[in-house]
Amino acid sequence: MLSNGVSRLRGIPEYRQRFQEVFGKAGITIDTIVKAIAAYERTLLSADSPFDRFIAGNAQAITASQKRGWELFKGKAKCIECHSFSEASPFFSDFKFHNTGIVAKELNFDRLNGLARKMIDSPETVPSFAHSQGFTELGRYLITRKPEDIGAFRTQTLRDIELTSPYMHNGPEKTLIDVVRFYNRGGNANPNLDQRMRSLNLSDTEMNDLVEFMRALTSDVVLRRTQSSAPQNRSPVR
Repeated sequence: MLSNGVSRLRGIPEYRQRFQEVFGKAGITIDTIVKAIAAYERTLLSADSPFDRFIAGNAQAITASQKRGWELFKGKAKCIECHSFSEASPFFSDFKFHNTGIVAKELNFDRLNGLARKMIDSPETVPSFAHSQGFTELGRYLITRKPEDIGAFRTQTLRDIELTSPYMHNGPEKTLIDVVRFYNRGGNANPNLDQRMRSLNLSDTEMNDLVEFMRALTSDVVLRRTQSSAPQNRSPVR
Protein backbone atom coordinates (compact mmCIF):
# COMPACT_ATOMS: atom_id res chain seq x y z
CA MET A 1 0.00 0.00 0.00
CA LEU A 2 1.22 3.55 -0.68
CA SER A 3 0.54 4.64 2.92
CA ASN A 4 2.58 1.70 4.20
CA GLY A 5 5.47 2.76 1.99
CA VAL A 6 5.40 6.28 3.40
CA SER A 7 5.32 4.93 6.96
CA ARG A 8 8.24 2.61 6.31
CA LEU A 9 10.40 5.40 4.90
CA ARG A 10 9.50 7.69 7.80
CA GLY A 11 10.76 4.97 10.11
CA ILE A 12 14.28 5.14 8.64
CA PRO A 13 16.35 7.98 10.19
CA GLU A 14 18.61 8.38 7.14
CA TYR A 15 15.64 8.95 4.85
CA ARG A 16 14.02 11.39 7.27
CA GLN A 17 17.21 13.45 7.36
CA ARG A 18 17.75 13.45 3.60
CA PHE A 19 14.14 14.28 2.76
CA GLN A 20 14.19 17.15 5.26
CA GLU A 21 17.41 18.49 3.69
CA VAL A 22 15.80 18.49 0.22
CA PHE A 23 12.12 19.11 0.86
CA GLY A 24 12.17 20.99 4.13
CA LYS A 25 9.03 20.89 6.28
CA ALA A 26 7.20 18.69 3.73
CA GLY A 27 9.42 15.77 4.71
CA ILE A 28 8.39 12.33 3.51
CA THR A 29 5.06 12.27 1.70
CA ILE A 30 3.86 10.37 -1.32
CA ASP A 31 4.44 13.53 -3.41
CA THR A 32 8.04 14.02 -2.25
CA ILE A 33 8.77 10.31 -2.71
CA VAL A 34 7.55 10.54 -6.31
CA LYS A 35 9.71 13.63 -6.89
CA ALA A 36 12.76 11.90 -5.41
CA ILE A 37 12.30 8.81 -7.57
CA ALA A 38 11.77 10.96 -10.67
CA ALA A 39 14.94 12.92 -9.92
CA TYR A 40 16.88 9.66 -9.63
CA GLU A 41 15.40 8.24 -12.82
CA ARG A 42 16.54 11.31 -14.75
CA THR A 43 20.13 10.26 -13.97
CA LEU A 44 19.67 6.87 -15.66
CA LEU A 45 21.01 7.68 -19.11
CA SER A 46 21.79 5.01 -21.69
CA ALA A 47 23.86 5.90 -24.73
CA ASP A 48 26.97 4.90 -26.67
CA SER A 49 25.81 1.36 -27.30
CA PRO A 50 27.16 -0.57 -30.30
CA PHE A 51 23.82 0.12 -32.02
CA ASP A 52 24.18 3.88 -31.43
CA ARG A 53 27.58 3.82 -33.08
CA PHE A 54 26.19 1.74 -35.94
CA ILE A 55 23.24 4.06 -36.56
CA ALA A 56 25.66 7.01 -36.48
CA GLY A 57 27.55 5.54 -39.43
CA ASN A 58 30.03 2.98 -38.06
CA ALA A 59 29.09 -0.13 -40.06
CA GLN A 60 31.54 -2.24 -38.07
CA ALA A 61 30.07 -1.40 -34.67
CA ILE A 62 27.74 -4.42 -34.63
CA THR A 63 28.12 -7.99 -35.84
CA ALA A 64 26.60 -9.59 -38.94
CA SER A 65 24.13 -11.43 -36.70
CA GLN A 66 23.10 -8.16 -35.02
CA LYS A 67 22.63 -6.50 -38.41
CA ARG A 68 20.34 -9.35 -39.47
CA GLY A 69 18.49 -8.95 -36.19
CA TRP A 70 17.99 -5.22 -36.85
CA GLU A 71 16.45 -6.00 -40.23
CA LEU A 72 14.17 -8.60 -38.63
CA PHE A 73 13.27 -6.12 -35.89
CA LYS A 74 12.11 -3.61 -38.51
CA GLY A 75 10.62 -6.18 -40.86
CA LYS A 76 9.47 -9.76 -40.42
CA ALA A 77 9.36 -9.72 -36.62
CA LYS A 78 7.53 -6.36 -36.55
CA CYS A 79 9.01 -5.48 -33.16
CA ILE A 80 9.33 -1.83 -34.18
CA GLU A 81 5.54 -1.46 -34.36
CA CYS A 82 5.51 -1.09 -30.56
CA HIS A 83 9.21 -0.78 -29.70
CA SER A 84 9.47 2.23 -31.98
CA PHE A 85 12.76 3.93 -32.79
CA SER A 86 13.57 7.20 -34.50
CA GLU A 87 16.16 9.94 -34.24
CA ALA A 88 13.62 12.07 -32.35
CA SER A 89 12.55 9.21 -30.05
CA PRO A 90 15.41 6.68 -29.71
CA PHE A 91 13.92 4.82 -26.76
CA PHE A 92 12.58 1.68 -28.47
CA SER A 93 9.10 2.27 -27.03
CA ASP A 94 5.88 3.85 -28.23
CA PHE A 95 5.04 4.47 -24.54
CA LYS A 96 1.55 3.08 -25.17
CA PHE A 97 -0.29 0.23 -23.45
CA HIS A 98 -0.79 -3.16 -25.11
CA ASN A 99 -2.21 -6.55 -24.17
CA THR A 100 0.33 -9.13 -25.34
CA GLY A 101 -1.34 -11.97 -23.47
CA ILE A 102 1.34 -12.28 -20.83
CA VAL A 103 -1.22 -12.29 -17.99
CA ALA A 104 -3.11 -15.12 -19.67
CA LYS A 105 -0.09 -17.37 -19.18
CA GLU A 106 -0.70 -17.79 -15.46
CA LEU A 107 -4.21 -16.43 -14.89
CA ASN A 108 -7.62 -17.27 -16.27
CA PHE A 109 -8.84 -14.17 -18.10
CA ASP A 110 -12.34 -14.70 -16.72
CA ARG A 111 -10.83 -14.32 -13.26
CA LEU A 112 -9.32 -11.00 -14.30
CA ASN A 113 -12.76 -9.86 -15.44
CA GLY A 114 -14.07 -10.83 -12.02
CA LEU A 115 -11.39 -8.76 -10.32
CA ALA A 116 -12.31 -5.85 -12.59
CA ARG A 117 -15.96 -6.06 -11.61
CA LYS A 118 -14.93 -5.98 -7.95
CA MET A 119 -13.41 -2.55 -8.53
CA ILE A 120 -16.47 -1.01 -10.20
CA ASP A 121 -18.19 0.02 -6.98
CA SER A 122 -15.04 1.34 -5.32
CA PRO A 123 -15.01 5.14 -4.90
CA GLU A 124 -11.20 5.28 -4.99
CA THR A 125 -9.36 5.95 -8.26
CA VAL A 126 -7.07 3.02 -7.44
CA PRO A 127 -8.56 1.10 -4.49
CA SER A 128 -6.11 -0.04 -1.83
CA PHE A 129 -6.93 -3.68 -2.53
CA ALA A 130 -5.87 -3.16 -6.15
CA HIS A 131 -2.26 -3.48 -5.01
CA SER A 132 -2.81 -6.95 -3.60
CA GLN A 133 -1.83 -10.17 -5.36
CA GLY A 134 -3.72 -10.73 -8.60
CA PHE A 135 -5.15 -7.25 -9.01
CA THR A 136 -1.94 -5.84 -10.50
CA GLU A 137 -2.50 -8.13 -13.49
CA LEU A 138 -5.41 -5.89 -14.48
CA GLY A 139 -2.80 -3.56 -15.92
CA ARG A 140 -3.93 -0.25 -17.38
CA TYR A 141 -7.51 -0.97 -16.30
CA LEU A 142 -6.50 0.00 -12.76
CA ILE A 143 -6.29 3.60 -14.02
CA THR A 144 -8.76 3.88 -16.90
CA ARG A 145 -11.49 1.44 -15.72
CA LYS A 146 -12.00 0.61 -19.41
CA PRO A 147 -12.64 -3.14 -19.95
CA GLU A 148 -10.52 -3.13 -23.10
CA ASP A 149 -7.51 -2.13 -20.97
CA ILE A 150 -7.60 -5.27 -18.82
CA GLY A 151 -4.20 -6.93 -19.12
CA ALA A 152 -2.59 -4.02 -20.99
CA PHE A 153 0.86 -2.81 -19.96
CA ARG A 154 3.15 -0.05 -21.19
CA THR A 155 5.74 -0.90 -23.83
CA GLN A 156 9.09 -0.90 -22.07
CA THR A 157 12.32 0.40 -23.55
CA LEU A 158 14.74 -2.18 -24.91
CA ARG A 159 17.85 -0.24 -24.02
CA ASP A 160 20.15 -2.25 -21.73
CA ILE A 161 17.59 -5.04 -21.92
CA GLU A 162 20.16 -7.83 -21.58
CA LEU A 163 20.96 -6.51 -18.09
CA THR A 164 17.40 -6.48 -16.74
CA SER A 165 16.19 -10.07 -16.59
CA PRO A 166 13.70 -11.52 -15.80
CA TYR A 167 11.37 -10.04 -18.39
CA MET A 168 7.80 -8.74 -18.79
CA HIS A 169 6.03 -6.78 -16.04
CA ASN A 170 5.88 -9.80 -13.71
CA GLY A 171 9.07 -11.60 -14.72
CA PRO A 172 7.77 -14.92 -16.14
CA GLU A 173 10.27 -14.98 -19.03
CA LYS A 174 13.77 -15.62 -17.71
CA THR A 175 15.89 -14.97 -20.81
CA LEU A 176 15.73 -12.90 -23.98
CA ILE A 177 15.29 -16.02 -26.10
CA ASP A 178 12.27 -16.91 -23.93
CA VAL A 179 10.80 -13.48 -24.71
CA VAL A 180 11.37 -13.88 -28.44
CA ARG A 181 9.78 -17.33 -28.38
CA PHE A 182 6.77 -15.86 -26.58
CA TYR A 183 6.27 -13.28 -29.32
CA ASN A 184 7.09 -15.77 -32.05
CA ARG A 185 4.07 -17.87 -31.12
CA GLY A 186 1.85 -14.77 -30.94
CA GLY A 187 1.57 -14.43 -27.18
CA ASN A 188 -1.30 -16.02 -25.28
CA ALA A 189 -4.86 -15.82 -26.59
CA ASN A 190 -7.36 -13.73 -24.63
CA PRO A 191 -10.28 -11.43 -25.55
CA ASN A 192 -8.17 -8.26 -25.29
CA LEU A 193 -5.11 -9.48 -27.21
CA ASP A 194 -3.58 -6.69 -29.30
CA GLN A 195 -4.42 -7.19 -32.96
CA ARG A 196 -0.74 -7.01 -33.85
CA MET A 197 0.00 -10.13 -31.81
CA ARG A 198 0.27 -13.04 -34.22
CA SER A 199 2.56 -15.94 -35.02
CA LEU A 200 5.79 -14.67 -36.60
CA ASN A 201 7.12 -17.96 -38.01
CA LEU A 202 10.70 -17.08 -37.14
CA SER A 203 13.35 -19.77 -37.45
CA ASP A 204 15.74 -20.58 -34.59
CA THR A 205 18.48 -18.66 -36.40
CA GLU A 206 16.25 -15.62 -36.81
CA MET A 207 15.25 -15.68 -33.16
CA ASN A 208 18.91 -15.86 -32.15
CA ASP A 209 19.69 -12.91 -34.44
CA LEU A 210 16.98 -10.86 -32.72
CA VAL A 211 18.50 -11.64 -29.33
CA GLU A 212 21.93 -10.64 -30.60
CA PHE A 213 20.49 -7.37 -31.88
CA MET A 214 18.98 -6.57 -28.49
CA ARG A 215 22.38 -7.16 -26.91
CA ALA A 216 23.71 -4.41 -29.19
CA LEU A 217 21.47 -1.97 -27.30
CA THR A 218 23.54 -2.20 -24.12
CA SER A 219 25.30 1.06 -23.28
CA ASP A 220 29.04 0.68 -22.72
CA VAL A 221 28.80 3.08 -19.77
CA VAL A 222 25.91 1.22 -18.16
CA LEU A 223 27.65 -2.12 -18.68
CA ARG A 224 30.85 -0.91 -17.01
CA ARG A 225 28.84 0.54 -14.14
CA THR A 226 27.01 -2.77 -13.72
CA GLN A 227 30.23 -4.77 -13.75
CA SER A 228 31.82 -2.55 -11.10
CA SER A 229 28.79 -2.24 -8.82
CA ALA A 230 28.80 -4.03 -5.49
CA PRO A 231 25.63 -5.77 -4.29
CA GLN A 232 23.52 -3.66 -1.95
CA ASN A 233 23.52 -4.48 1.75
CA ARG A 234 20.00 -4.05 3.08
CA SER A 235 19.36 -3.53 6.76
CA PRO A 236 16.06 -4.88 8.11
CA VAL A 237 13.30 -2.29 8.30
CA ARG A 238 12.47 -1.58 11.93
